[in-house]
Amino acid sequence: MALIDEVQRVCERLASAGWRDLLMLHGLDIQARPLADELKKALSIDRTIKGFEDFSLQGSRGIESGHPARSLLYHALASPNVTEGAGAKPLAEFPTAAELETLLNYVYGVSPPTLAQLQALAGADAILGLVVFAYEYRPKPDTTHRKYADLCFSRTGIARVGTAPLLYDARLRGFSPFVQNQPQAMRVIPARFGAFIAVQQKGGVGRGWRSGDEELNFWCPLHMVFNGTECINGLDVDSKLEAFHVNDKLRQFQIRRGTEADWFEPDLSKAPFVLTDDLAEWGDSSVFGAGLNVPVPKRRLVEPALFNNQLVSFRVPPGANFGGYIINKRHQLQGDGSIRDLNKEPDVDAIVSAGNYQALHFIDFTAEGWVKPICPALSAHIPIIVVAYSILSAPDFYPSCGQAALIEWEQQQAFPEPIWYVSLQALSELRLAGNPQLPGGHFGAEDKGITALVYQRLPGVGTATVGPSPSAQRPSWLPDHAAGTFSPGWEISTDGGFRPTFLCAFNLGSPFSEDVRICSAAGGYWPAVTPDSARTFEPDGTKPTVIPLPDSENGQTSQPSWDGETGPRLVVVGGREVVECTAYTYSDYTNRALAGQLSLSVTGQTSREEYQQRILAMQSAYIAVGATTRQLQGAWAVLSFVPIVRSDSALAKAESAVGKQLGSTVHFFKIYKYGAISTPSDFTRRHVEILEMVELFIGEKNLLMNKDNKGWQIRSRD
Repeated sequence: MALIDEVQRVCERLASAGWRDLLMLHGLDIQARPLADELKKALSIDRTIKGFEDFSLQGSRGIESGHPARSLLYHALASPNVTEGAGAKPLAEFPTAAELETLLNYVYGVSPPTLAQLQALAGADAILGLVVFAYEYRPKPDTTHRKYADLCFSRTGIARVGTAPLLYDARLRGFSPFVQNQPQAMRVIPARFGAFIAVQQKGGVGRGWRSGDEELNFWCPLHMVFNGTECINGLDVDSKLEAFHVNDKLRQFQIRRGTEADWFEPDLSKAPFVLTDDLAEWGDSSVFGAGLNVPVPKRRLVEPALFNNQLVSFRVPPGANFGGYIINKRHQLQGDGSIRDLNKEPDVDAIVSAGNYQALHFIDFTAEGWVKPICPALSAHIPIIVVAYSILSAPDFYPSCGQAALIEWEQQQAFPEPIWYVSLQALSELRLAGNPQLPGGHFGAEDKGITALVYQRLPGVGTATVGPSPSAQRPSWLPDHAAGTFSPGWEISTDGGFRPTFLCAFNLGSPFSEDVRICSAAGGYWPAVTPDSARTFEPDGTKPTVIPLPDSENGQTSQPSWDGETGPRLVVVGGREVVECTAYTYSDYTNRALAGQLSLSVTGQTSREEYQQRILAMQSAYIAVGATTRQLQGAWAVLSFVPIVRSDSALAKAESAVGKQLGSTVHFFKIYKYGAISTPSDFTRRHVEILEMVELFIGEKNLLMNKDNKGWQIRSRD
């Protein structure tokens, strides 16, 4: 079937669902015949219509050959901001993932270029390659150039593991991690890859580019590759993508132990030390379009490691830190085959330090690998084949909050000193090669731009649209949403040392839940993805709370917490109130993962704006009590944090006491300056002495403060 016939079927399905009336506002009739002629005609674009504010100013047709961002029909169907029809009536039907890929093929195939034309576009002496990119159509604020809505590309794609099958959210034009009525289940999030004819050029333009990029080579897409005679003039293209993924964390761990290893070849090249099967698969192209790399959903995020149906263990020597390698050592495999949970022992730290026992190995289903193009018709003319780096990563507990956007926002705030435990960095800003140890040898040391975001190579990017446009509120598989500082890591790690040379997954925690525990307890170590659980545990003066979790997400209400732990609470000891916390030493997120208690059902609903408001509200709370530096903030801990609705009776009483209302957005805090920390009879808890207790209602411009229950006072947030 010709591409125009497939596009016509898409238009026929959507026309009566409000899309014809919406597009007629721009002069485009998707029921006109012949449709190909209608899509070529000049239009009068109305960029005041919601969702079209960021449509390229150079776009004037339904389809502009080779230019998705200038194609009105593609923008309308692909942008997550186009959700209303004519008269601002909500649209009820949206394109499927497969339909969007069909339309994208038509954009590139409506007037197929010759290879000579593509070479001329790139430049007579330019180097062309057949290159795989992860790609995504984004609103203007999320693009590389920030001028209009456009496709964004990277040679790194990040899918995320989960316990339930993928679910396409057509309204968002993306995939949802949520499972209705199952708060402790999480869906896998796929990554979209495609092959493109691309040009190699020096970098240094756009968002996320770094000093020195002008000396590095990057691949930028020119033309999308798809099957059939409409892709390249004069060729019948038959292409496919081939993928490989591996999780070899246990193998690498044993190899680095040298003569102290518990396992050796040939066993080390087998499961569970090396996992390559049943990690990811290609989504059904008839449903999702081609190139969707989908992690295989698992019953649990973490499992005990088995070899020949027997539990696998490793010896823990005295004082072992395994060179800083982060691995769960809390489950002793005993001689009779039973498992002793050392978290239940009051002297767990001493037991682990003394060593001389066999600890159970665990596996997870994160992985790294590559996606390679296979296209004989093109490779005969373009011999350079370039793969993409593919990551199967840990879940993202804040899928709408990207790392690069957070960095930009933080820089705009001009905080007097860094508020996070480590400096922020996005994976897209990192300049390291892919793992050269992966089979195939596809990644070379000089190829350091694989995580960068790029846009399509065009004669001119064009001018920027006028006015604001909202960001997409959905998960993303591009690396600007991922963290780029690795200690210990989250999406990916490096080969270690002060000067790492390549990206790899084998230095991540084993299993990944170990990284989750460390990063979240450190006050939002990875702000883009990790809930800040610092206040769940006894205070650590060097790692104060940065992004407070509401009580409803922290195990302080009837709702289950995101990590299965119980948040802080007031108890009376010896006639005095103290704060009772979970002891960090006895927390074990691997146990929580085994029990299916990790959840993103609530944290995942947090928008980028609410995430930012929480950070600012927390900083205002610290300033109100005089904690103006990170060091001073370390003397305070958060007992309670609640986003407030206007009907809250306690807020009304506080406002009445000062004779002023705070506004529509209010956050409540109860924070305390702490003293001695002691261990009660339940050794899994800690009791924290209260030196001062302060309640705060924090509004948009002012805040109300009640110190040691002495009455409410009003202050400015400035």
